[in-house]
Amino acid sequence: MKLILSLLAFAVIGASSQAAEIIFSDRRDEDSFKRISEHLTGKENPGRYAIARTDPSQRNGYYVALKLDAKDQPKSAASIHIHFVRPGSQDIETKTIDIEPIKKKRALVGLTDGVWGSSDTIPTAWKIEILDTNGTTLSSSQSFLWSSVPASS
Repeated sequence: MKLILSLLAFAVIGASSQAAEIIFSDRRDEDSFKRISEHLTGKENPGRYAIARTDPSQRNGYYVALKLDAKDQPKSAASIHIHFVRPGSQDIETKTIDIEPIKKKRALVGLTDGVWGSSDTIPTAWKIEILDTNGTTLSSSQSFLWSSVPASS
């Protein structure tokens, strides 16, 4: 019986998602993304990051940079869920970004739509989940304050 329980425990631990390492989280403006190659070609050069934005046409916003490891299974990624709490609110909001499989070791996830792109507002707390095509969480990361956010019903 102990063997069966041990095997089940290892199976659950093995199936749980990993936590991608947070490199930084901060506001960035459009000019911080421009490189010389973009001036020559007119196309954005993401460098070493795979970039996902809530509004792909807007670069200004609040970004979280993540370092992904093979255990985060980024090549199986199909979407990103960004859960966040706005300043002065207790409501959890969620944005979903459909993405291609991530082939880089770093991802830059941006809240760039609406108020995020046009002001200096930053979320009070946030959680980012990278999901596969079945909706299974492959990797997640969260801000320090996320653990104090009450779960929504």
